[in-house]
Amino acid sequence: MKKIGIYIHTPFCKRKCAYCDFISFSRKQNLIFKYIESLEGEIKNCKLNKKEYMIETIYFGGGTPSFIESKYIVSIINLLKQEFIVSKNAEITIEVNPGTVEENKLKEYLKAGINRLSIGLQTTNNEILKLIGRIHTYQEFVKTYNLARQVGFKNINVDLMIGLPTQKIEDVENSLKEIIE
Repeated sequence: MKKIGIYIHTPFCKRKCAYCDFISFSRKQNLIFKYIESLEGEIKNCKLNKKEYMIETIYFGGGTPSFIESKYIVSIINLLKQEFIVSKNAEITIEVNPGTVEENKLKEYLKAGINRLSIGLQTTNNEILKLIGRIHTYQEFVKTYNLARQVGFKNINVDLMIGLPTQKIEDVENSLKEIIE
């Protein structure tokens, strides 16, 4: 049996960040249902012999997957489990941004089998966050991180970026120190 990973792109955001080169759209919520419907159709109509493959990882990236309603993420996970063999120990990750998740959404993710969060912080410097078009502050990140822990997530990564406009090495060092704390 061949082991594979699946990447699910979610091209929707609350607001597109200034640095983002990925295919993503803000103010296109009217397309979310049609996109999910098409994505699920692609999964169902996949021509692979699905029983020859074991999914070891599922990664929801974007855009901002946590921007869309959790019912869509849950539906995709359930469909993948119906259509493919998904390892009992599969790592299932979703990218989340502060300002796009709350307690119930995180609980639904956990219940559906998501066992890893990737939180897009980028920097702990609020001025730089604003400059690059992020929708959150460092303090909102801390709330999101703590909420994820309280809900039961044990595997959480935090995205940091270097080379941001006006960013100095001290900003990177401070971000690393604050995240470690």
